[in-house]
Amino acid sequence: MKPFFLFTNEETETKVSNRRLLSHALGLVGQNMAYSFLGRLFVYLNTVLGIESKKTGIITGVSTLWDALNDPLVGSLMDHRKHRPGYKLRPFLLWTPPFIGIFITLMFVDLGLSEMQTVAYVMILYVLFDTLYSFQDTAIWGISSLSSPDSNERRRVIQWISIAAGAGGTIAGLFPVFKDMLVGGATPIMTEKNAYLLFAVIFGFGGMMISMLAYRMKEKVVDTTGDQSKETAAESIKAMLRTIWNLRYNRTLIIICLARIAQSFSLTLAWEYFFQSEGIVYHIFGAEIGGDVAMTFYGYVMGIPGAILNFFAVPVINKLGSNKRLLVLAEAANITARLIAFGVGMNERYKNISALLITMALIGSSQILTNMKAIAERSLLTNAVDEMELKTGERTEGITFSMQNFVSKMTNAIPKFIQGTMLSFMGFQEKIKGADGELLQGAALVNAQKSKRFLKYRWHQFILGPAIGAALYLIVILFLKDDPAHTAEVERQLQAKRALAETHAE
Repeated sequence: MKPFFLFTNEETETKVSNRRLLSHALGLVGQNMAYSFLGRLFVYLNTVLGIESKKTGIITGVSTLWDALNDPLVGSLMDHRKHRPGYKLRPFLLWTPPFIGIFITLMFVDLGLSEMQTVAYVMILYVLFDTLYSFQDTAIWGISSLSSPDSNERRRVIQWISIAAGAGGTIAGLFPVFKDMLVGGATPIMTEKNAYLLFAVIFGFGGMMISMLAYRMKEKVVDTTGDQSKETAAESIKAMLRTIWNLRYNRTLIIICLARIAQSFSLTLAWEYFFQSEGIVYHIFGAEIGGDVAMTFYGYVMGIPGAILNFFAVPVINKLGSNKRLLVLAEAANITARLIAFGVGMNERYKNISALLITMALIGSSQILTNMKAIAERSLLTNAVDEMELKTGERTEGITFSMQNFVSKMTNAIPKFIQGTMLSFMGFQEKIKGADGELLQGAALVNAQKSKRFLKYRWHQFILGPAIGAALYLIVILFLKDDPAHTAEVERQLQAKRALAETHAE
């Protein structure tokens, strides 16, 4: 009788055991718990510490841009550093997470500094965090390209770790509910500020410690870059620059990066600014549901069905015939669902629970395919690494997946700049004091007083903003070439090339 599926020890030269895959997946759960929680930094600075919207946008935008810019150098360094066989990326999965977790936690510590001192304090910590995170994030995703020489097995690995990454984000998404339990009610257990700090420790530091489990994934594709004879510093720099320059041959990577950057130019704000704004209270079965709970429920509808159906992502992509078809269909469905949902909720009908539920059903259904996009994109990138090896003789997991991270950081930074400007334009009030003269903490309190312009357009930015980004992504991704027959031929040629190299080595 075979052992239980998740704990089988079966492993071959091309197959990854489920036990090892489970460890890698849990590592992604932890990493995304931490990173998803850090995504609340903008709201924390803006609504809890009362930092001006434009300054908040600058803090998160500039810091994230710094990380985006250092990603290509980090990836190139990882591709060219000296390493033992099987240890190209794994060491970064072991020694970086504790420090990353500490920096995340410290960003939510209020030292009672002035506004400008707080801006400087957070920016310094963010730069330190981002620099180390570049190494860890490149390694945890890039190792999927080294997990197997077989493209179908790599797609299976990517499917599972992508599902795990979504699960990590879902767990961190519980924060508004926990915060409401601790901060809300007649007798709050703690302040809003302390609630953020508590979960920075739990999700930020704790999540990164869990991410260390990814170290158990083996590197089965041997990269000989680290076996080359000792290079001078100048030769190493030239090699790094050559690797970056060679990216011009990687059409797949370039188009995916451009499509994702284009998508980030959507005129939308963090969900808190919609759900916790004035008058957003729902009544269902006689119970009153506040913004925090409604937002969390909305997030689950957006994420959980798609996360569950991600288990079928590989068969869906195979049925469609290519990864590109999945990407195109996903964004077309997203745009269509949002246009219909906008009509359902316009003229403030979104305040009615029935309109909200219809909106959830529409957009939630479209998100099933959208959630599969990450699997399709990363499958395309691992195939692109094979093609680059065939063209240039070098494997480029580091630079390829660091460019993916570069784009992720860019797509986080660009909206932060946009959000800061939008909030200022819409008349958002960051500093509102109570009768005692103390700053009121929390998005729900701060949003209680807002300009008519903000209230008028909150539904537009919430629903149509992402549709604008989806349309921009779709336009770019149509230029992508994805031929499964070509991928199979590249894989066949690489196998023959590696076999020949082993014969000569003997």
